Amino acid sequence: MGRVITPNFQRREKPAHPRPVPQAPAEPLFTDAEIWSRDYARADGVIFGICALAAILSRHLGQEGSWPALLLGLLDAAHRQMEPGPGQLCQAARDLKALLVSETRPDNAQDFSAALLIADLIEYTPRYRATSGS
Repeated sequence: MGRVITPNFQRREKPAHPRPVPQAPAEPLFTDAEIWSRDYARADGVIFGICALAAILSRHLGQEGSWPALLLGLLDAAHRQMEPGPGQLCQAARDLKALLVSETRPDNAQDFSAALLIADLIEYTPRYRATSGS
């Protein structure tokens, strides 16, 4: 004989124990080609570098912290480096790189290594161009 079943939507089943799903590292924000194709001796390359650093840092450190001031200091020092006279580009880059190294974790290591590369390119490209005559 047939049986009538009424669904009981009010009853909740016990949730299954969620298994921790290993998270794959997030995709990097910038490719190597995007980083290496810029000329960091020119203003547009420096602006790209600063914006890339801001995107990486905001992704991993949030909007708060000391990094926005460090980026503005690096931008100002890079601008002053393009003008004749002494600049403070090395110190500004060193301060930012110290923050990057201190905040590097296994989950953000790929993005932070790209950020360190960009900071190095902003710091050293103008000096290299001045000494090589390119």
